[in-house]
Amino acid sequence: MITASAGRLSAVQEDFLLFVQGISREQMRQYVDRYLGGLLAGDACDPELLLTLETFVSCSGQMNEMSARLYIHRNTAAYRLEKLERLLGMPLREAENLLLLSLVFLFRRLLEPGETALGERPQGSVKPGAARR
Repeated sequence: MITASAGRLSAVQEDFLLFVQGISREQMRQYVDRYLGGLLAGDACDPELLLTLETFVSCSGQMNEMSARLYIHRNTAAYRLEKLERLLGMPLREAENLLLLSLVFLFRRLLEPGETALGERPQGSVKPGAARR
């Protein structure tokens, strides 16, 4: 069973983990590679584009919020999103694609070294479903 360390995931993401806990690390890796492989691969890796995409997804597709969080002009944000849409081959403003990418970024986080199992929460962490402040 997999989850992330305390403080790294939102309460909603932790609840979502209950639905995906039967998915193996290898399946998660395949999912990440399928949707983010082009952005993560060797020389083609562009951390700025990856951060833009992850921020856009975490902002629920709100470009103004994303550009404010990244401290970039709205036109720069729009240009990056157009580039990402071409690279990924999917429209990023569709709710189902935002949900899909949210899952992919959750899997990516879970695959990072140092993550712990659901039953091995560090002391003081929040249980799934518990309100965070």
